[in-house]
Amino acid sequence: MTQKERTRFISEVDVATDTIQVKKPLKMRKENQRRFVRLTISSPINFRKIKDIFGNFSPDDGDYPIDGTILNISEGGVLAELDQPLNEGDIVAMKIILEQVEPLDGVLGLVKRCDQDDDFHLVGIQFVRREDLADKLSQSEMDLLSENLNHFSKSVQKLLGRYLQQKRQAQ
Repeated sequence: MTQKERTRFISEVDVATDTIQVKKPLKMRKENQRRFVRLTISSPINFRKIKDIFGNFSPDDGDYPIDGTILNISEGGVLAELDQPLNEGDIVAMKIILEQVEPLDGVLGLVKRCDQDDDFHLVGIQFVRREDLADKLSQSEMDLLSENLNHFSKSVQKLLGRYLQQKRQAQ
């Protein structure tokens, strides 16, 4: 996800006479144009590669061997700190544990950036839907993907549905 910036200009207008004169615009400020609000948290996150940039494909519902810590999260993606690298373009499945609640398991993501910083790696991952992967995976690979792999918002919806169902049963 590229970060876009926009500069907003404001002009002074003299309205003391019948003629409006526009003066040179003044640069006021830059606005960060993120699509989603980011929440800064520190929670565990686990990854497994589904397909890396070298073409290695692993669709199984196995363990999540790559551990990390979430630095911030939004509806569009997550920034995590890992002890091992991922590559820009890798497709991953994630297990996200927010506030010690039931984990969101099998969240699909596309690695958008990976920066080395001393002993750890900062990895930016965009949440993706299954259909977003159609141009990155062959049809046979798409068919082999587990039905348990979902977009972040769909995983949150399922979690909320289970939570509400448990509340109803408890009443």
